[in-house]
Amino acid sequence: MEKGNRKAYFDNAKFLLMLLVVFGHLLQPFTEEDHWLYDLYLTIYSFHMPAFIFISGYFSKSFTRKEKQVKKSVYKFIIPYIIFQWIYSLYYWLIGRNDSFSLNLLVPNWSLWFLLSMFFWRISLYLFDKLKPGLGISISILGSLLIGYVPFIGRELTLQRTFVFLPFFITGYYFKKSSMESFKKFRWRRWLFLILPIIFLIIRCTPSIDKHVFFGSKPYEDFLGLVELGAVVRLFSLILGFIGVVGFLGIVPEKEYFYTKSGQNTIIVYLLHGFFIQGLRAINFSGYDLHTWAYLGLVFVLVLGSFILTMFLSSDLVTNTYKKIMN
Repeated sequence: MEKGNRKAYFDNAKFLLMLLVVFGHLLQPFTEEDHWLYDLYLTIYSFHMPAFIFISGYFSKSFTRKEKQVKKSVYKFIIPYIIFQWIYSLYYWLIGRNDSFSLNLLVPNWSLWFLLSMFFWRISLYLFDKLKPGLGISISILGSLLIGYVPFIGRELTLQRTFVFLPFFITGYYFKKSSMESFKKFRWRRWLFLILPIIFLIIRCTPSIDKHVFFGSKPYEDFLGLVELGAVVRLFSLILGFIGVVGFLGIVPEKEYFYTKSGQNTIIVYLLHGFFIQGLRAINFSGYDLHTWAYLGLVFVLVLGSFILTMFLSSDLVTNTYKKIMN
């Protein structure tokens, strides 16, 4: 029972995070015209990928320095990256987002950066596996803070994002299973959900936050007026990210629900949902004058649409077809 609950807990977490990923991407076109929706968008981005990456690091404990594991990571991340980079490039041209077809393997299309970063994070365990947790986490945070000062490291091979989000992966890797069990048994765990609205209020009360603070894809000089404050801004985003991960994991249910199994197929949803999202973004969403009830209605429709799309793409029909094609 304990083992089953532990499995259900993380499957639930991955499903809910994937739901937030889809919802955030659906919400994005509406954020440019409204500050409330923009702040909601930033709140989601402050913790949803850090939580995903933390969990990915947590489940990378079995990674070893054997050639078999490296080869497995190539097949799991690099091969799908190359295939979907080509498919998305073709798709962008067909829907009119790009004027012509061009394939650039160095700059990931949209969400495909995660595949490359996952490969690099796994390889980084060659180093971090030899270090004590305190030293390893400190080095990863230092790298995250300093990489923004290197102007020529950006979206190419997603190196900027790989360094920026590395602390979440490494912290997850070092996080002990016994500590996770203690966290789940914490008496006041459910109340940790209050962290998430607090993050929203912090973002709401902090003027002029650029979305790239949380995206981690650009060096400081590309989105900050005062480059010297880059490390401070990055540290701010890391702190929000870590406390957001705690707040999110605090509300994840341990029991098995109808959506739990879908949490096992989040990578497939992640790869495929872009065809729907980018197709919709080819339509120009702008100029909406939203009022209070319109906000609630829009958010409800987008949440419902995100849920339906996530459930569909994680269904046996889609996942079995995907696996047959990839195999």
